[in-house]
Amino acid sequence: MTGITIRAARPKDAAAIVRLSAELNKVVNDSTEHCTPENIKATLFSHDASFHVLVAEKDGAAIGYAVWHAYYDSGHGGAGAWLAEVCVGREGRGEGAGRALFEAVVEDVRDSPATFMMWTSSETDAAEGLYESSGGRAKPVRRWELNGL
Repeated sequence: MTGITIRAARPKDAAAIVRLSAELNKVVNDSTEHCTPENIKATLFSHDASFHVLVAEKDGAAIGYAVWHAYYDSGHGGAGAWLAEVCVGREGRGEGAGRALFEAVVEDVRDSPATFMMWTSSETDAAEGLYESSGGRAKPVRRWELNGL
């Protein structure tokens, strides 16, 4: 993990997050129609947003990001964290940025009221290897969407 730093994201990172999101969504075959710098700023960085956003940088350029937020789960009887995305762009893959982001999210969550963290995976080999080696357990899940709300 040479030269990679993790920091809190700022509104000025919106364009980089959009660029990286486009790469991620191409891999997982999701739309990026609404992923614009304006929407990123309005959702991830609004004053009442509950999102925690981290950026991985190398040589001053954003090469990845992660987003998590708090939520409630009755099965755990309390507060948890939902890891919404860990995304590393092409130029940052294979250098430890994904692991660094994941570990930084875990540290953030440990500093919050959450007592557990959940996420879904795009099931790429790199993602599965990272999550398995970090102690995560895969559970069967079906993803549902309700669009146009």
